Amino acid sequence: MKKLLFTILSVAVVLTALSGCGLFNMPQNPIWEYDFTEMKLVQLEPPHENQPIITVYTTMGEFTAMLFPEYAPNTVNNFIERINDGFYTDKPIFALKESEYLFSGALDEAGSQGVTSDGKLIPNETSVNLWPFKGALLSYSARQGYGDSRFIAVGSVPFDEETEENIRSATRSDGSRLIPEELIQAFMETPNIAGFSGGYTIFGQIIDGFDTLDKLLAVKSDEETLRPLEDIKIDKIELS
Repeated sequence: MKKLLFTILSVAVVLTALSGCGLFNMPQNPIWEYDFTEMKLVQLEPPHENQPIITVYTTMGEFTAMLFPEYAPNTVNNFIERINDGFYTDKPIFALKESEYLFSGALDEAGSQGVTSDGKLIPNETSVNLWPFKGALLSYSARQGYGDSRFIAVGSVPFDEETEENIRSATRSDGSRLIPEELIQAFMETPNIAGFSGGYTIFGQIIDGFDTLDKLLAVKSDEETLRPLEDIKIDKIELS
């Protein structure tokens, strides 16, 4: 039986802090421990055989995403369990920033509560193979470093010269560059919010229906609370 998770921090405060955040240069970010020699940008590849696929039906259309249980098993398991028990049916998109990201999967309309099967937050499951490209699905809770049933669907922000310079300037103690050229080029060629890197579990990637994501992210929201100014929601999520 699922239990409630009551968060301490205001969702509005956390969302405001996310706007324009840059997690790359934070020393506690797990990306500093990644072995980039093993990196595979799996989100830019087609689904492999037997990879879980979901369809998300919204009031503005539908999109399809692949899930990554091999990299985020606990997060994916919780997500699938919530799908199977119908939790995501008629769930509001409770916050969004135009063109950048949207939030859903909360128990309450305010977005302050999420659920898991045992009532405990799920520690982040980060991977060198998963990055916040457009269409990535990120697990979220108001407590940084953990997740629950709530999730972020990522849009994009401009990957400008300042962002590129910040990423290129991230160096290890021996002077070597942290982020390899392959990833930098992927950020330059694929829409993303690079500043989210390492801060959240990435457990899925939209592979079809980007037009629906764009429609959702075009909805206006309150500048302070990020509440959408029109009623948009997830009708249901189905596991293929």
